[in-house]
Amino acid sequence: MTTTKNILTIFIGLTFVACNNSATENNSVLTHSDAIKTVSVDSFYIDENEVTSDYKVFDEKIKETEIIIKNKADYSDKFIQGLKKLGYKKFELIDSLLIIDNKDTVTFSQTPKIGEQRVYTGRQDNLAIAVTVKRINYTTVDYKIEMVEFGKTSHNQSGQADIISSFFFGAESNEDKRTGEAYFVTEFSDNRDNNCYTSIRLGDDNGLAQIIKNCNGKIKDITLDNFTTLHIK
Repeated sequence: MTTTKNILTIFIGLTFVACNNSATENNSVLTHSDAIKTVSVDSFYIDENEVTSDYKVFDEKIKETEIIIKNKADYSDKFIQGLKKLGYKKFELIDSLLIIDNKDTVTFSQTPKIGEQRVYTGRQDNLAIAVTVKRINYTTVDYKIEMVEFGKTSHNQSGQADIISSFFFGAESNEDKRTGEAYFVTEFSDNRDNNCYTSIRLGDDNGLAQIIKNCNGKIKDITLDNFTTLHIK
């Protein structure tokens, strides 16, 4: 009987010690959790002294695009800045030539020629559109778009539109609404605040054009599908 009591006493003692150890461990976990701090995204920064060499090499590759320009006035700043984002090592701009990484050469479209002004017009149902463009350098045109919905409203817009920096990735094309035949185009774009965009797509030496345009006041958005081909006047 005495032996049984001793065993029971030892068992109770061990249980008490285990409970105390468990409580101690839980207190330790809570204390560790309380020590975790939240870092604001706004306060996050990279200390250049602590950045790994691999990251620095990657960062330098992003910055090292070399652009050699014969005459900066021949190209828009927007076009030049866009070249830096394409991932190439070197571009050289010489008159109408764009040389890529000393290997590939592409030519800027000559439609229209620098200094040349053209007027394209078209009408579908009660909506008439006239687009006037004048080439000011190899990448940019001045433009004016006049839209009239007879008996209802009108909308005019003017500005400058540029060839996108990646124009050499692949040719764009339109379809002549009268004949159904496809033709290559050069696209000039003017993107503005509030997601307003204008794209002027000029046919290469065939006198045809189309526009893609929104933010036209009370006039509908114009797409390649809902308005006819414009013809040079």
